[in-house]
Amino acid sequence: MSFISVFAHNTVASVVSLVCVVFVGMAVLKILPADSRKCGLCRIALAMVCQGLGIFIATVFYKQGLLVHIFNSILLLYLQLIVNAFCVGLIFREKFRRCWGIVLFTGIVLEYSGTLSFLIFTDRALALSIPEERRVYMLVNYGVGPGAFFLLLYLLYKMKVGDAYRRWLEHGEFWSRGMICLSAYPILIYGPADLLMGSGVSRNVSLGIMLLMLPVALVLFHHMGMEEWQRREFASQQIILQQQDVYIKTLEGMQEEMRRFRHDYKNMMSGLYLTAREGELAKTHCFIQEMTEDFDSQIGDRIRQMGQLGNVCMTEVKGLLLTKLAQMQRDGTVCELEVMHPFQGTRCRTTDLCRCLGILIDNAMEEVRGREDARVHIMISSQEGYTTFRVKNRLYHTVDVHKIWQQGYSTKGADRGLGLASYRKILAGYEDVLPATAVQEGYFIQEFKVREQSGK
Repeated sequence: MSFISVFAHNTVASVVSLVCVVFVGMAVLKILPADSRKCGLCRIALAMVCQGLGIFIATVFYKQGLLVHIFNSILLLYLQLIVNAFCVGLIFREKFRRCWGIVLFTGIVLEYSGTLSFLIFTDRALALSIPEERRVYMLVNYGVGPGAFFLLLYLLYKMKVGDAYRRWLEHGEFWSRGMICLSAYPILIYGPADLLMGSGVSRNVSLGIMLLMLPVALVLFHHMGMEEWQRREFASQQIILQQQDVYIKTLEGMQEEMRRFRHDYKNMMSGLYLTAREGELAKTHCFIQEMTEDFDSQIGDRIRQMGQLGNVCMTEVKGLLLTKLAQMQRDGTVCELEVMHPFQGTRCRTTDLCRCLGILIDNAMEEVRGREDARVHIMISSQEGYTTFRVKNRLYHTVDVHKIWQQGYSTKGADRGLGLASYRKILAGYEDVLPATAVQEGYFIQEFKVREQSGK
């Protein structure tokens, strides 16, 4: 085959591989956004250049006869995986580690379906220099193989393996342990197969053993995913129980206040009746206003707070807010909670979101603790494609806005000032999160906006 023919074949194979990666990332793993506005022309052009460079290297390897050595074949496969991950990251503006996870998942499924197809239709390695064998290779590689690939993807989709895999990618410990094992799949698959064929075992038997290893790994990872899901479900149930406990205590408190208010209601109404009967309208107006304010301070504020909390549909965030509300109630701090629209979720990882929001609320609570008329205002707004989290509190210390991000800086003494440094470090890992800090009219305002995939 000429250099041009090999280059053209590698181009088709690379494009098909990249399309499969994008399809898996969107439809099966549901990680890549379907929003085409993020795909800039410059990024697409740079991705094409990277693909072209990878294709050129693969063509040179083939023409120089370097692929007869298993080490070079594995090295070329890793090159293709890296190029695909880099291209997907460029086009969709995703982190490399997430793209690497998508590419590995797709690569394993492609290898399994392709190897299975060749095992069924051929009994030996095909020589592409022979036209007849080249036609068989093209038929299996671009006809039977893709069919087996999509059939296997459908089975994995029905088994919800994609959902479990996505949860592993979002779990920090999985990246440091499980992803390393997955990244070694070209070595673990082709290394033993080459050793077996070198020791006299037939090609089909060697590849059959390789195929058996992949379902075992799939079952193992599925089991790990179920354990992780059960752990999170248990944590969610604990949060729900905590919410119910807080709701019950709040309702009991409101019921007790209603009893007291009812006990005094007749006496208040008697005083109102006599005042109105004597025609003292100004006193009557003041009396009604005082009675309304008493009701709001004793019962109305709690009712409004619980109503706003009901708009938070994300269990973990609701659990965090309930905990902080209980702490502020014990400290004598009034919390003004404002959730303008139902909050279903955001693009941020749940752990990162809770950490960031918890840091801002803790700082606000600490600043106003023990002060007269201590108040903290918390606002969550989901609209126009953005989710905004804002925490506001009155300032009682002088704050240097330029130094608050430095680790160790604090207005409250030594051995403090770690929260905002951690907060900034977490948000630095997100391209679509826009933090803002301001001091306005004696209030310290911290907020961060998350640009979602689509408007909510």
